[in-house]
Amino acid sequence: MKIRFLPIIMLLICIISSCTPRNEENRDEQEVQAVIDSFATHYYCWRFKDAARFSSPDFQQHLRYLSSNVHEADIKVLASSTASPEYSIDKIDLTSDSEAIVILKLRNIYQMDTLGTSAQLIDKATHQLLLEKENEKWEVKGLNEK
Repeated sequence: MKIRFLPIIMLLICIISSCTPRNEENRDEQEVQAVIDSFATHYYCWRFKDAARFSSPDFQQHLRYLSSNVHEADIKVLASSTASPEYSIDKIDLTSDSEAIVILKLRNIYQMDTLGTSAQLIDKATHQLLLEKENEKWEVKGLNEK
């Protein structure tokens, strides 16, 4: 009776390759993408309270500050807008096992202006989001305009 070792060897290779750190990196990248999708959907529609669920405690404080500075003029502009905010993830860079930088390309976003004036429509923008993994959960910890 002849035993064929090729299928067994192929199976072992598949099992070993599935246990490599690359799978962990892919999982982290997928988790970062899911957090960014949820955060961006809420943040760029000015639903800061909802965006806070995907943010670090420090960034939640920043979102509360933004919320406190939304005025009637902003609400009128947002309510009458025909342009919907759009975003696409341009790049995800896992800088370590607990930090990531994400570049977002944005279209039709409203940006808060100085106090007392209404929000301004920005046709195109690029933002850099900083994420941190805390207690096995990815959270947005910062946002920079580029």
